[in-house]
Amino acid sequence: MVDNDFRFIDPRTWPWVMWVWLAFVVASFIPSLWKRYQRHRSATWPLTQGHIETLNVTQPSRWSHNRGQVEIAEIGYSYSIDGTVYGGHYQRSFGSADAAWEFLRDLKGKPITVHYNLARPSSSSIAEDSLETLIQTRPPIPEGSLREEYAAPVWVKPFLWLGVAYSAVGLILSLYVHIGALRGRQVLPEAFFFSLHIGIFVVWFPVVFLAKELSKGVQQKQDFWRGVLKGAPGWMLYMVYGFGAYAVVNFAIFLLHSPAKHVGSSGPSLVEWRGFSGHWMVFYSAAMAVLYSAANYGKSERTAAIS
Repeated sequence: MVDNDFRFIDPRTWPWVMWVWLAFVVASFIPSLWKRYQRHRSATWPLTQGHIETLNVTQPSRWSHNRGQVEIAEIGYSYSIDGTVYGGHYQRSFGSADAAWEFLRDLKGKPITVHYNLARPSSSSIAEDSLETLIQTRPPIPEGSLREEYAAPVWVKPFLWLGVAYSAVGLILSLYVHIGALRGRQVLPEAFFFSLHIGIFVVWFPVVFLAKELSKGVQQKQDFWRGVLKGAPGWMLYMVYGFGAYAVVNFAIFLLHSPAKHVGSSGPSLVEWRGFSGHWMVFYSAAMAVLYSAANYGKSERTAAIS
């Protein structure tokens, strides 16, 4: 029996697929929240003097919460407590290898202040203010030695954020339509069926241009979305992947159950609302993520690894 009582404001009426999507979103925030907690906790630990021993640039692992970033700059450091030498590492994510290596420039061998856990001295983290002092006091890099990267002009950014909001509204409406169709209801007037179709093109043309600019320097095809979304949080990458995978399955179901049009019938059927709304969710979610990445690109993410 079909339940026609779905309401966004009443979680008791939500279908199981909505709970699955919500669980993925919540889970994507856990690594970042854990890292923030670690940094906050380590800021209260006592200080000691350490030294930067190694510098390296790597790519995030497949399941890293930093999947939205292209390269990770890693600092390896050592410090001594009561005659025993310990080590640790610090990471910061960047949109390109050039930016990551520029961050690491001239840091090897420099002294660095380290927070360490008095109860377990092997647990430590770099003091952020000490690292910032090293970066600000080193010699400037020669002009023109770094490859220029994409950066949205200041006057364009308000329009990008407007596009993010527009895409978010399109995604919410598409999701609302889709869940309604799953519950056996047409929740919006027929005009929205065509409006949500056409609305994709309002943002998709600038999205294609921005994706091309943001993906410059990405060497491998499998890294395309990671390069394009280097200015977006990791959960947005998983959102795009999730809606994309779901759309494939949903479209296959749509093809199997799509009814033949009867003579004299007008308007899309519930099966068509369900089938096309799956694609709307992909396009609007991708547009929101790309526009957010373009508007936000340039901010690096800091990760103090506490061992």
